[in-house]
Amino acid sequence: MATEEEIREEIEQLGRLSEDQELILYNITLKQDELGRQSTNMLLEKVVDDPVLQPMIDRELLTYEVFNQGSGHEIACLYVTLKGMRYCIMFADEIAPRRSLNPAGAPWEACGPLL
Repeated sequence: MATEEEIREEIEQLGRLSEDQELILYNITLKQDELGRQSTNMLLEKVVDDPVLQPMIDRELLTYEVFNQGSGHEIACLYVTLKGMRYCIMFADEIAPRRSLNPAGAPWEACGPLL
């Protein structure tokens, strides 16, 4: 499991994820946290070599298992790793306000000004 220091060192070498990647990772993390390690399912062909997802898999922030339901379509069940969760925790104050909805599911504007 990567420590905060190891993640910071990796960021110095490779940079942070893009804003889109951070939002995807953060949203999957929230879903997993709320639903108890439930995966986000996609067709495997949409995951492998995807310019947004593959770098997160390569950096071990996301992982996946492959299932074939017998129809010839392989399903990738995406999971955020502990390293990915730690990344989201480290930058949550920056990532959360970029989401279109707050954690309660309402638009950020509906919350009124932050005190």
